[in-house]
Amino acid sequence: MRHLRVPSDQTQVWLHRCRQEGWLSKASVLQLDEGMRGIPLLDGAPDDGDERWQGHTIVHREPKQQGPAHWTERLPVALQALPQDTWPTAYEIQGDVLMVKLEADIMEHQTAIAQAMLEQLPNVRVVCADNGVTGDFRVRELTPLASRDGNLSTRTRIREHGMAMWVDPSEAYFSARLSTQRQGTLEQVKLLRQRLGRAVVVADPYAGVGPALPLLLTEPALLSGYLVGDLNPKAVDLLKLNLETWSAKHEGNLDPSLLVCDDARVWQHDPLRTGLADALLVNLPHDSLSHLPTLLPILNQSGQRLLRGWAIVERADLAQTKTELIDMIEGAGATAESVEVEEIKGFSTTRCFVAFNAILAWE
Repeated sequence: MRHLRVPSDQTQVWLHRCRQEGWLSKASVLQLDEGMRGIPLLDGAPDDGDERWQGHTIVHREPKQQGPAHWTERLPVALQALPQDTWPTAYEIQGDVLMVKLEADIMEHQTAIAQAMLEQLPNVRVVCADNGVTGDFRVRELTPLASRDGNLSTRTRIREHGMAMWVDPSEAYFSARLSTQRQGTLEQVKLLRQRLGRAVVVADPYAGVGPALPLLLTEPALLSGYLVGDLNPKAVDLLKLNLETWSAKHEGNLDPSLLVCDDARVWQHDPLRTGLADALLVNLPHDSLSHLPTLLPILNQSGQRLLRGWAIVERADLAQTKTELIDMIEGAGATAESVEVEEIKGFSTTRCFVAFNAILAWE
């Protein structure tokens, strides 16, 4: 079969042009030598040497046919005969771990489903049945179904904003959907640095595996120290691994650099964890607002400080939520210079997930 030989960085350009001209075959692009790619051509495409190829040559290679477009096409033939709505339509991937919810009536086919997914998705190492969230730490109850290499561990590494992070959905809560919120945290902390004219200390007492931290730690001259922790010991183990990597990319000393496994509400009783932070992150959505009065002592109570958090509230109470935040800030002896509450997404028919952001100041 004829293939147009093009540099790999021009593959998309030539795929687009060949598709527009009606020259593109349904076969797959080939990987050739010396960083070149082979664009599969139909018989009606121009001959080698045609000026429309702009100097690119045509080579003859065996075609690479495209595989099935969907994992269900890899199921055993007998199962493919079942109605399409038999099979799950969605799944989630963290790193190389795939999690899929299976209804009771297809559990008998779980091995076939897992094998089909492994065949379809080459970057997946292990497929797990997702049995929902369980326990106080809101972790996934996962049942490994099949593994590409025999390793059934659900510990994996993901990349977010260019940074690697250890996660384990069966041991610690993590949501990739909050990635944009973490970018927003970076911007708010940078604004605080501008206000203060110096690097800042950040406190994250509900840090989980630490997804809020890599952007902060790797931003030049942003952080001078951190106070982080979580009540889930398995999350703290992963957080420790992650901090070792991220801190190595930080220029300069980090003081304080405290990592604890503890209930955030007891931090107020420890002088090593109070009165030090310039920025406080509160990410325990079901309880953020009720815990907040016990957390404000973590902040350095002089000058301007940043409070940023997330909560689940009744949509009808959004205005009241802002009032409650102001009352809590004033109850801690500070002035609420600005308070913002923004709905991020729906949580139920009447409740929503919000981000709150406040600049507070002590005399």
